[in-house]
Amino acid sequence: MKKLLFCILICACGALVSVFAEEPKVVSVSPGYWAVGVDSKRQHNVSVTFDQRMRLGFFDWLGLDTLSPPSNLKTTTNADATSFSLDVHLEPGKAYIMAFNQRGIPGVGFQNEKGISLRPVYLVFQTAGTAAAEDAPPRTLSTAPGNGMQDVDPAKVAGITVAFDRPMQTKKHGFHLFEEKKPVDLKTVPFTYSADGKTFTLNYPLKPSTHYEVVMNSTEDIGFAATNRVPLWPVHFAFTTGQPH
Repeated sequence: MKKLLFCILICACGALVSVFAEEPKVVSVSPGYWAVGVDSKRQHNVSVTFDQRMRLGFFDWLGLDTLSPPSNLKTTTNADATSFSLDVHLEPGKAYIMAFNQRGIPGVGFQNEKGISLRPVYLVFQTAGTAAAEDAPPRTLSTAPGNGMQDVDPAKVAGITVAFDRPMQTKKHGFHLFEEKKPVDLKTVPFTYSADGKTFTLNYPLKPSTHYEVVMNSTEDIGFAATNRVPLWPVHFAFTTGQPH
């Protein structure tokens, strides 16, 4: 019985590894991820290229709660079914979000010929031109601890704080924390925003003599966004704690 269970476990693990190995991956996009200064007069489509052949007729460009450009939803595919493009109309000075497979529904959206779906990916970019104040991406004003700080006293820091230049959406965040290069699971870690929505605090107890790295927003997570949904461009910072004083 033990031998049978062991074989089943090995087979299951092998199948899981195989699925991950076969998952389609994006190898290029146009415009590029987090591109700025995109020429709205010349960029007439959004395109994505995968590392393998994909199913024809299966795509999901827009997602939910995004900032998608106007489109006739016409999608074209290259001869080997690895590249897809969507006709769009871009305006100057605007930030746009394309969400590939954001809903994550099995059997729906971009998928390879075996039916394995692309994991949700966000393509965020901004066109050239003077953006109205509300269309400009939010910015970080400061972090505490600050970037590059050493010997931070963990006994005197109740959490990691980030100040923004405008009110943010307060029910979510795109905060990713790494403790000595290992990702920290933040699913159950409480967070708060100030009453004006401009200051975010992750209520995480810091460990002594530990190096921390923070990544805010990425192509897989755009949780930090202004109240009008314009996302924060990715921010990285790091610091190191010392012994409690």
